Amino acid sequence: MPDALYWGDEEIVFSVTHTRSWMYEPVKDSYTEMDWLTPDEIRFLSSILLCEESSGAKVTFYPIHHYSPILNRKRLDLCDVSTAEAIRDAVLVGLHRPSIPYNATRLLDCVRLRYSLIEMTEFEVERQRDYWEKIQLSDHVLLRGMSALVKASMLAMHDEFFEEATIQCFVAMEASFHLVQRILRAGGCSNPSAKDAANWLHECFDRHIGFAAPLNRYFEEFYDQRVMTLHPSSRLGDSLYAPLSHDDYFHLRDSLRAVFGYIVSGKHDRGFENQIAQLRR
Repeated sequence: MPDALYWGDEEIVFSVTHTRSWMYEPVKDSYTEMDWLTPDEIRFLSSILLCEESSGAKVTFYPIHHYSPILNRKRLDLCDVSTAEAIRDAVLVGLHRPSIPYNATRLLDCVRLRYSLIEMTEFEVERQRDYWEKIQLSDHVLLRGMSALVKASMLAMHDEFFEEATIQCFVAMEASFHLVQRILRAGGCSNPSAKDAANWLHECFDRHIGFAAPLNRYFEEFYDQRVMTLHPSSRLGDSLYAPLSHDDYFHLRDSLRAVFGYIVSGKHDRGFENQIAQLRR
């Protein structure tokens, strides 16, 4: 994009965005010291993540967000190949000569460790610009949900954090629920319920792949698990461990990526369309 660049090769993976402070738009009664990606960075990485296809290759980012050198130019066209290559060279120099001791160890890991690169043909990269243009920085619920999916994939890289990865999926699920409610209200439903959201999910997704009837609640099969995971003692009893399986993470992460993609673009991904076509044969 003119204001955003993602680069991946055998030596280095990095992104550059035209951005403002991560607290550029404070929300009333909202406060956090949990520094994270800027809204522009979340928007850009989300537009790439949404290019996945159902049942296809997966994108996992692992951003070192505290390492954020600023390019001393007021305007750069990041679509220009020579500009991108010059930035790449500057990043490599910076990695080998980090100016901030706090970042030295992590930056050395960027040089030492290898990324698993995937060919662009594995994704619908032609849709990335559309996603990027439609994700609005003012849509805090969407950005929060997509941010949770990015974090979930990072956590799932470590077996001991699979529970936390699934919890981030629960955050994304809650964000998607409110986005679906927003769609339903725009369609004339004044006070959409979890049942209404379940009907929307069935109409937009499940009925196309053979499910006969909608669930009673939005992502109902995960409701009790979410309660028991986040509340060690609840009406469902006392829980020594979160009642989760690895498949819960994989199902939620992939399903929610598809839901967010559909909410943003109004279209299914190519993999889902192919799945529907095969079932109709």
